[in-house]
Amino acid sequence: METKVSYCRTCGANCGMLVDVEDDKIVRIKANAANTSSAGYTCVKGRNAVAGHNSSDRILRHLRRRRDGGFDEIGLETAVSEIADRLGSIMTETGPESVGIYWGTYAWMASATIPVAKAWWRAIGSHKSFSPITIDQASKTISWERTGFYTGGFQRVEDADVWLEIGGNQLISMQSVGWSNTNPFVTLKEHKKRGLRLIVVDPRRTELAKAADLHLRPRPGTDAVLLTAILNVIFDKGLDRPEFYGRYADNVGALKDYVRGTTPAMAAEFCDVPEEDIVAAAVMFGEGKVGAANGHTGTDMGPGGNPCEQLILSLNIVCGRFVQEGEQVQSDAIVGDSPPRHAQVIPPSRHWDKGWRNRFGYGLMPSPFSGFGEVPCGLYADEILEPGEDRVRAMFSIGGNPVNAIPDLPRQIEAAKALDLLVNIDPYMTETSRLSDYIIAPTMMYERPDFNVIFGPFGIYTPPLVPPPGDTVEEWKFFWLLGQAMGLDMELGVPNDAGFGCFGYVPPGRPVKLTGPLPSSDEVLAMVANDDALLEELKKHPNGLAAPRRSVTVQGPVPGMEDNRLDLFPPEFPQEMETLRSILQDSERRHYRLIVRRAKELFNNQGRNLPEITKGKTNPLYIHPDDLASHGLASGDRVTVTSDHGTIAVVAKADDTMRQGVVALTHGWGGLAEDDPFAPGVGANVNALMSTRGPVQQVLHMPIMTALPVDIEPFAQAPAPRTDPARRMSDGD
Repeated sequence: METKVSYCRTCGANCGMLVDVEDDKIVRIKANAANTSSAGYTCVKGRNAVAGHNSSDRILRHLRRRRDGGFDEIGLETAVSEIADRLGSIMTETGPESVGIYWGTYAWMASATIPVAKAWWRAIGSHKSFSPITIDQASKTISWERTGFYTGGFQRVEDADVWLEIGGNQLISMQSVGWSNTNPFVTLKEHKKRGLRLIVVDPRRTELAKAADLHLRPRPGTDAVLLTAILNVIFDKGLDRPEFYGRYADNVGALKDYVRGTTPAMAAEFCDVPEEDIVAAAVMFGEGKVGAANGHTGTDMGPGGNPCEQLILSLNIVCGRFVQEGEQVQSDAIVGDSPPRHAQVIPPSRHWDKGWRNRFGYGLMPSPFSGFGEVPCGLYADEILEPGEDRVRAMFSIGGNPVNAIPDLPRQIEAAKALDLLVNIDPYMTETSRLSDYIIAPTMMYERPDFNVIFGPFGIYTPPLVPPPGDTVEEWKFFWLLGQAMGLDMELGVPNDAGFGCFGYVPPGRPVKLTGPLPSSDEVLAMVANDDALLEELKKHPNGLAAPRRSVTVQGPVPGMEDNRLDLFPPEFPQEMETLRSILQDSERRHYRLIVRRAKELFNNQGRNLPEITKGKTNPLYIHPDDLASHGLASGDRVTVTSDHGTIAVVAKADDTMRQGVVALTHGWGGLAEDDPFAPGVGANVNALMSTRGPVQQVLHMPIMTALPVDIEPFAQAPAPRTDPARRMSDGD
């Protein structure tokens, strides 16, 4: 047995791993204490990657659907040829806009996949690009694009004396802007030890909330009203920072006038939070010298995602939570000089109002995947099902499961069945795979070379540790071959031009035509990195290479940028707040509010098929014990959850961290209509309770996904649907 050094690519933390290999097979994965970033930390998902690689459910041969719904094995060359022919016919008949693509979570983790697939996608010439970004926290993007973006950078949590987290729990998700994604419990403990004061807004007493100095538990969906009152107190007590916003922002007066209409007493009644806690939170945050406020899925997936993120950004601007001209920031350059930072504003851009629009009148959201943006996932099924000359007839999904992940499950199933061609690249038989015409079997992370594409202050490279099993192929090779079979002119090196901040992170690669025979994987990585010296340096440091600790001074604005201003009161904001209040008032018809919740064992729906992770369980409905008792039920009993749009069956689980009147269900579970929701590894899909044709947010066309009004009743036993264990498999969202 040999122990090899690598890193995990389950999520963006990129934790260092030691992988035991025997007879070309992974037998054990453990933490690498020598890794310069994670320093011996791993999570249960990363350690269980051995089960994912070796799973008997894994697809090791490419598959083609038969007329009877089953699948036959097919060689890669034949699959590429057939897909190219069918796609070519579709494009000849109805043009490139009849082709769509879905970039799943797993696509992000393979260094060469997105750049090469993006070159293929640009050559196709369609705008019908989708990703989970418009499911998760796209309201952040909307607030930036409506307000503008200050490029000097946010203040860091490492320097902060106060921090406000709203609707998130990064101790479980390990994903949060400004926080380290590795070893979150230890990191938080260190921050608290040096004096950080933490404010958490969440209806549930989460792991993060238990560590808070102040925890506010509002009614789900009311966060925007709470934030309005906090801003009211900030202005009223003179805790604002006019020295910052006076230089960089407009419409502060309009914002001040608006928040004056929501006093702490009014918000206390509306949100069901003590008035003194609202004032205390505002004072604690306003008196802090360094810090930030941050929203998560709990804010963005609710009925007021857009105004919530608008208010969070406004709160940060009003309190000056940014690095200003003349101040120092930590350099994140691993080698060489760090790019200069400038205290300046990129003005509001509103990409969705410019250029191409679909037949429903929606423009494109900024995207890290395609430089020209993407269509909101709330329109995914409409693009396929609604009539029109540019109706999507062919869809490619890379490392994702759109049937499971996008709200309005029945409509997503209908859309998948309506496609003339559905190609899914996935190692498991997911819900999307089961409805596909072709399934391409990809390699998994320890079978390919990689480097972390988003170089921040830490870079790492890994060679493949074991040979690819069966006929599995790296995704980039499939798109390279498909583009050649179609005669497309594919090119790396086209700059990203839609968005800023995180949307410019994926490197466009070295300007080069993708022609000729397949290069080696390392040759493609060199094209993608477009920095031979850095890539070679990473190869010399298997434990990762951290940026040296050095400071960079934030400079003044570059010529021509001096007069750009942030807009603190976009015209849509007051109407969105009125709409939110109306939705919340209407929600009173039902007795409970369903909120989102993550499971530490899963990354979206990745790992749901692995018994080593799920332990024979499903996703329970978390409910306060007193609420459960009021129905005459006990933990472990089966219940139905009903919304205005659907009903699901789940197992109830008593949880005293829940606020009464609030229930929670983890996303990423559930099968197709014929599957038993109580079968291990299946569970219930929360998206069956949502409709993309009900109330939706502006720009995003996304329905209510948290703070969803529901009712609960005891489950009436019915004959269990048939479930084929070989079909209960899942990957990323």
